[in-house]
Amino acid sequence: MRKTSAVAVGVGIALGLCSTVRAADRPHYDVPAGYARCATVTGWNGFFKWVSVRRATCRRARGFLASYARRAADGPMPRRLLGYRCTIRYWRDGEGDIYASRHRCVRGRTAIRFYGMV
Repeated sequence: MRKTSAVAVGVGIALGLCSTVRAADRPHYDVPAGYARCATVTGWNGFFKWVSVRRATCRRARGFLASYARRAADGPMPRRLLGYRCTIRYWRDGEGDIYASRHRCVRGRTAIRFYGMV
């Protein structure tokens, strides 16, 4: 193999590894085992998206997101709503501003998950 080819392969591998490591810390949409995807459900003018549910219907998720958005419009993201307890994971940019969040709201064995993204 020529020297320039070896350098090009090395640079390509290094860039590939760097992007993989960086991507691991960025939010990504996933549907865990036991959850169903609700592809058509969004809320708060599209800010909340990528909804999935466990032991709930997408219709219930749509109603929950509407209530969640109304409450969030008046203050911080709710941690309790309609009997659900919500946990939120935030992602921040280089300046410390929040640009994405993953919400998981649970009531008993029922769960609704969704992302908020600018």
